[in-house]
Amino acid sequence: MRGFVAVLGAVASLASSALGQVDSSKYVDPETGFTFSQYVNEKGIAFRVAIPSTAKVNDNYEAVVQIAAPIAIGWAGLAWGGSMTYNPLTIVWANGKDVVVSSRMAYGYFVPPAYDGAVYTVLKKGTHVNATHFQLTATCVGCTLWGDTDTGVTSIDPKAQGSLAFAYAAAPVTTPSNNASSFSIHDLIGHWIHDFSAASNADFNATVAKNA
Repeated sequence: MRGFVAVLGAVASLASSALGQVDSSKYVDPETGFTFSQYVNEKGIAFRVAIPSTAKVNDNYEAVVQIAAPIAIGWAGLAWGGSMTYNPLTIVWANGKDVVVSSRMAYGYFVPPAYDGAVYTVLKKGTHVNATHFQLTATCVGCTLWGDTDTGVTSIDPKAQGSLAFAYAAAPVTTPSNNASSFSIHDLIGHWIHDFSAASNADFNATVAKNA
């Protein structure tokens, strides 16, 4: 997956100037109360993002990510910068009745190692496994801004569009109980244009609190 590359020594904003038709849509989750901007791929995996209405570009603002996938999926991943490499990756899988989230960043085209620049807090109310699907709902700090002054800093503009990417595989991860587990190569990757302005939540903090 290749996408945006951060501008060396500057702040690159994932905005609408070079993007095309929006592929996401607004979704109000009846379970958690969040307003998400969501994309559902051809496998039926839903990738959803919610952000505070006060969020500003170039700030490391908190976001909520929700990924819902058919139970037959071994793992699913969201790339926040629209490419496999050099951007935060949210990887999720089911472990029995639990859902595991793994923070990764790839520096080449191999299994991405753990990434401590993005910190997730699982929201219990929106995280579960049933007979047909597993779903993660979690806050993330570090998913909307990444990089450094040497390699360049990239920020997601909360009022604009940006390129996101997904990957998934049917094969289960090696050690499902371990969020640092190795996993097989993806079966499919894809990209889409995401409208972050549709993900705005005026009561973001209160909604996070009631789902904790």
